[in-house]
Amino acid sequence: MRAGLLRETIHIYTPQVVINETGEKFRDYVESYKIKAFRKKLSASVGKGINASEEFIGNTLVFQTRKYSFLNEDIRIKYHDKFYKVILLDIQLDNSYLITCSYING
Repeated sequence: MRAGLLRETIHIYTPQVVINETGEKFRDYVESYKIKAFRKKLSASVGKGINASEEFIGNTLVFQTRKYSFLNEDIRIKYHDKFYKVILLDIQLDNSYLITCSYING
């Protein structure tokens, strides 16, 4: 992985127990880290009976980043003021991760 490709900044939100002013405990996502990443381009596969207009990839992003110990499937990612949940965390041979994310509506 070339470090010069890491041009995008993504914010990592981890689940934590938060206590509000009335003393109620609930689980919320709190910003914990800010890391650099490379956004990979997605393209709909053409062939084997699937046309580009039949696959909806507009809500899916793929990032490549360095391997960090705090990255897991429970985190949320904020990218350009939108939140994404992690669908797949795929480790690569060059000590990096491919993170496939899906948009969270709301």
